[in-house]
Amino acid sequence: MKRWDYVVYDREGRTGLIILDLGPDMKRIAFLRPSPPGQLSEATIRTGELRPASAVETEAARAAGLTRESQRSFLPRRP
Repeated sequence: MKRWDYVVYDREGRTGLIILDLGPDMKRIAFLRPSPPGQLSEATIRTGELRPASAVETEAARAAGLTRESQRSFLPRRP
């Protein structure tokens, strides 16, 4: 699994997008926003608790708006 891959967090069954690789054992995952109450929109998760998303799960996440472009920084561009 590498940056910008879609993954499923097994514990919650949510599909997310790897936005940062923190080494072989940890990944930073972004989930759909707004998140349901009690769930985070981003989380640092151990790689062992993740599995690659299937094609159906990936397409569902993209259709819901979870894309690489949606995770871009919201900082203003430099002139």
